[in-house]
Amino acid sequence: MQVFEYRTTRHRIAEAPAVVRSPRDTLPVIRAMLDDRESEALVVLVLSTKNAVIAAEVVYTGNVSASLVRVGEVFRLAVRMNGSAVIIAHNHPSGDPTPSPDDLHLTAECIAAGRLLDIAVLDHIVTGEGDAYRSLRESGVTFDRVAR
Repeated sequence: MQVFEYRTTRHRIAEAPAVVRSPRDTLPVIRAMLDDRESEALVVLVLSTKNAVIAAEVVYTGNVSASLVRVGEVFRLAVRMNGSAVIIAHNHPSGDPTPSPDDLHLTAECIAAGRLLDIAVLDHIVTGEGDAYRSLRESGVTFDRVAR
């Protein structure tokens, strides 16, 4: 049996904000990773306890209309990097950033998984054509933790 060691490499893709205060702050990083894609892709931004972006990764690439996502993959990098929060984002190649029912379902699953891992899901951002985007948090989706 062969045993392999996996190492994370890093390279600069965009200038991330020192602190993420709003969805708009994350757009340069998200756009650098998602623009010019002809199929859906899901990006995870990992944030520190001070809401600084410490890592970003494309975790899934789908087809022109869908991407099947395994929720465990969404949190893999955050666990490795000791992140305290994540922001998930994906593109809609159609250009319309309106969240689909599948997008809302994925968000709910990620929030539940994040609670178990003690990693907050701060937002799910859907990008469209040009500067168009939709923040699910700004659209009224509840991301707050339930009191224990």
